[in-house]
Amino acid sequence: MEKNNRLLLVDDEERILESLRRLLKKEGYEIFTATSGREGLDILQRETVGVVVSDMMMPEMDGIEFLAQASTLRSDTVQILLTGHAKLEVALDAINRLGIFSFIVKPWNNYVLVNDLRRAFDTYNLVAENRHLFQLTEQKNHELKEANESLEERVKHRTQLLQEAIEESILMLARAAEAKDDDAEGHIHRVYSMVYDLCKELGVPDDKTGQIALFSMVHDIGKLKISDDILRKKDLSEAEAVIRKSHVTAGEEMLGVKPFYKIAREIARSHHENWDGTGYPDGLKETEIPLAARIVALADTVDALTHKEPYKNAWDMKRVLQEIKKLAGTRFDPRIVEAFVSLQQKRSGRKAQAKGSA
Repeated sequence: MEKNNRLLLVDDEERILESLRRLLKKEGYEIFTATSGREGLDILQRETVGVVVSDMMMPEMDGIEFLAQASTLRSDTVQILLTGHAKLEVALDAINRLGIFSFIVKPWNNYVLVNDLRRAFDTYNLVAENRHLFQLTEQKNHELKEANESLEERVKHRTQLLQEAIEESILMLARAAEAKDDDAEGHIHRVYSMVYDLCKELGVPDDKTGQIALFSMVHDIGKLKISDDILRKKDLSEAEAVIRKSHVTAGEEMLGVKPFYKIAREIARSHHENWDGTGYPDGLKETEIPLAARIVALADTVDALTHKEPYKNAWDMKRVLQEIKKLAGTRFDPRIVEAFVSLQQKRSGRKAQAKGSA
């Protein structure tokens, strides 16, 4: 069946629509635009649109109201909310009430926006194809058994692909948590990359490496439940420190109870545990701490040290290596520290080799 590539952009500012059109010109979408929610609904009544991207703040009808009405017209259309107001209550309301696929903050990152649109169309087309295959299965039940079994296998395969697409929506929550911290832009992606490399260096199996790296991005998801004042405050009272630390258990709770998210919950709860048992919330020590949490703990710390924050400047890698080695056996698993040091040595060797051949 033919894939849907029809995209509706809704924003009351023409310059935003033009900017999006330019960005998405090469993506091959059939693009419709509307400057109001009402105009967008009119388009949806006439056209079968696969994905709709709507601004949040619009006169007469805001993005939440528009997407709510759009759901009644085109229940299968995948929805993305675009806003310059990254407030927790807006994100959670949109996610929980409307089932919005993605939440993107203005000014958007081009790579993130383009990638989210691709995943959104993949999800729409997988759902459509899945429904079509189920219909074919029912129609062919009275025909040859072999043909019927083949269709069922295709349905099973497409269902698996759809499940994978749904799992990727966890990235949306990770970005919502990151949006609460003005100085954390790019942190989750850098941690993802470092965790992936560490897993490879440690010899973690490929399937588990992928899970640990993906779920590392939601290690601080519990910060969505902590007020901005406490998150950004330098000198905390004892009571405030307890509240800030509670983000680890809040994150575990937000990730539910389904088996698929077991590693994500372990990371969220235990990435502040220390190898010597002095961490929180459970005072776990050594291998009592889940491997995924131990890896994320080191990657999270390295990224914090190598990037500027309100109360400190970025450290160079030489100083970071000295600090991480010093904390081996107390804060960090010595084996993971060795893997990190090995990675840095390999990178330094590659740089020296490249410089020599230049």
